[in-house]
Amino acid sequence: MAAIKKKNMRQKPERSILQMTAPQARAFLMKPESYCGIDLPVYFSFARVLSGVSKELSISPLSSANPKLKPRDHEGVNYSMLSNKDGRHAWRPFQLIHPALYVSLVHKITEPAQWKVIRDRFKEFQKHTNLKCLSIPIASPTQKGKAAQILNWWQGIEQASIEFALDYNYAFQADITDCYSAIYTHSIAWAAHGKTKAKAARNDKTLIGNIIDSHIQDMRHGQTNGIPQGSTLMDFISEMVLGYADLELSARLKAAGITEFRILRYRDDYRVFVQSPQIGEAILKALTEVLIDLGLKLNASKTTGAQLLVSNAIKPDKRAWLRGRQGDPNLQKHLLVIHAHGHDFPNAGSLTVALTHFHERLNLTKRISNPLVLISISTDIAYHSPKAFPVCSAIISKLLSALANRAARVDAIQKIHAKLSQLPNTGHMEVWLQRISHSLVHNLAYKETLCRLVKGDAVALWNNDWITCATLKAAIDPAKIVNKAKLRSLKPIVRPKEIELFASERY
Repeated sequence: MAAIKKKNMRQKPERSILQMTAPQARAFLMKPESYCGIDLPVYFSFARVLSGVSKELSISPLSSANPKLKPRDHEGVNYSMLSNKDGRHAWRPFQLIHPALYVSLVHKITEPAQWKVIRDRFKEFQKHTNLKCLSIPIASPTQKGKAAQILNWWQGIEQASIEFALDYNYAFQADITDCYSAIYTHSIAWAAHGKTKAKAARNDKTLIGNIIDSHIQDMRHGQTNGIPQGSTLMDFISEMVLGYADLELSARLKAAGITEFRILRYRDDYRVFVQSPQIGEAILKALTEVLIDLGLKLNASKTTGAQLLVSNAIKPDKRAWLRGRQGDPNLQKHLLVIHAHGHDFPNAGSLTVALTHFHERLNLTKRISNPLVLISISTDIAYHSPKAFPVCSAIISKLLSALANRAARVDAIQKIHAKLSQLPNTGHMEVWLQRISHSLVHNLAYKETLCRLVKGDAVALWNNDWITCATLKAAIDPAKIVNKAKLRSLKPIVRPKEIELFASERY
C-alpha cells in the first residue's frame, strides 16, 4: 500500500495542452489516441504510420514537395468512416486525416515561435473570468484521452452548474448547429491573429492561422467550410475559433453593460447563468450575432430558455436514470430495464454507463440463462443507439460464449450482421462486429474498409496520388495500422479493459 501511495505521489497532474512546451505539445498530438479519437478495437494502432511519416517529414517537409501536385486537387485525401447516429438516417463522418497532412500540421503549429503565438492568443481568449472554456484538450496520467475530457466535463460543467445555484437563479443552454462542418476555415486566421490583421495578411504564408487554413483546405479538396472531425488536433483548432467567439462575446457584453453572469462552455455547448431571464435572453442574442459573423449559428431545437438550476444541471437522461429502477436481480429483466431507458434516451451517455455496469455484472455471472434472448435485446439496443455499440459488442461476445456450440455462435453472428445491415452508414458498427466475429466467421461481407484491412485485403485508406516521394508513400502503408500479433492473441470474449472509459467511474 505504501508503495502504491508513493507511486501516486510521483504521478504528473493533469494538464491542458496550453500548459505544455512546444516539444511536449508535439509529443501529445503525435500520440495515436490524439490522431484518432474514434473508438476502435485494440488491434488498430496508428503509431507506426505516424512515427514513420514524422521521420520522413523531419528530413523533407511537405512544403518542399512538388508544387504542381497539391493534395487539395484530389478527392479522398482523408479517409471518412461513417457512424450512424440515430439508428435511422442521421450519420456522422469521422475522418482519419491523411497522415502526411496531419503530421505536417502538428510540426508547423509546434514550432516554438508559432506555438508561442497560439498560446499567447489563448491567454487573450481566457482573460475574461465570467466566461470559462472547459474543453481545451488535456493529458492525464491516469485516464485515456476521451475519459479525461469527459471527466473534465463532469467536474467543470455538471458540478459547477450545481454550485452556481447558490449565486444565480436561472440557467440557459445553447449549442451550435453542426459546429465542425460549419467552421469557415478563413476564420481560423481571424482567431489566431485578429480579423483586421488576418485579412490584411491573407497571402502571408508564414502566419500560423494561414498555415492551418491551408492544411485543412488540402485535407478537404479545397473546401473552405468545415474541418475534419475525430482528432484531438481538430478539437484544439476548433477551440481557437470558439475562443475567438468567446473574446468577441465578452467585448459585446461589456459594451452593453452586462456584467452579472457566468458562462461555461464545453466545445460548442454553452450554459449561461444569470439572475433574470431578460439578461439571459440578451446574452443569447449577443452570442447569436457573434456566431453569425463567423458563419455559425445556434441550434434552435437545443437552445432553452430560463431553467431551474440544480435539476437542469444534470442531463435529462441521467435524471431519468437516477430516478428510475436501475437494475433487477434477474439478468434478463436488468437488461430490459436498460433497453427501456435506451428507447427513451437513445445514444445517451447514461445508457453507455448502464451497459458498462451490466457488462461488469455479466462477467461475474457463472450461469447465463437464455443467452440468445439476451443477444437479441443487446442487438436491439445497439440498433437504436449505435453510439453504444462498442459496449454492446462486448456484452454480445460474452453471451455468445454461453451458446451451446460453435454452430449456434456462427448463426447468431450472421443474424446480428443481417439485422445491422438494414441500417445505412454502419462502418463503425461493422468494425466492432468484426472484433467479436473474427475468430468465428471469416467470410462476412463487411463493406467497411478498415474491416477489409483486418481480413488482409490490399486497400487504400488515403489518396496518395499527390505524393511523389517513394519513402513517404511507404510510410503511409495502411497495412501498418493493424497489429497482427495483437489480433491473433485476442480472445473471442471482449475484455472489460478493451472498452472501459474510466479508471474509476465518476459519471
